[in-house]
Amino acid sequence: MRIDQLKPNVIVRGPIFPEPVQVIVRIPMGSSVQLVGKGLNTGQVHEPILDAGQVATLETTPEKAPFDGDSQKFRLGVEARPI
Repeated sequence: MRIDQLKPNVIVRGPIFPEPVQVIVRIPMGSSVQLVGKGLNTGQVHEPILDAGQVATLETTPEKAPFDGDSQKFRLGVEARPI
């Protein structure tokens, strides 16, 4: 992951955080960045200062949910719901 991918409302996971964290704001600090985020499980605020190497270890959720699911399972679920 790159520093410019840290945007508000993106959820990040990785070895730096004990839980998934929703990004509130990204503050540039030279070659590093301070990330302010809220933990999804505890609601705790996390404010680490990360360098590019630490940011590279993070995984992020896509900004928009992908629509690449199994269409047959979706149809089965829709058909089964009225029953």
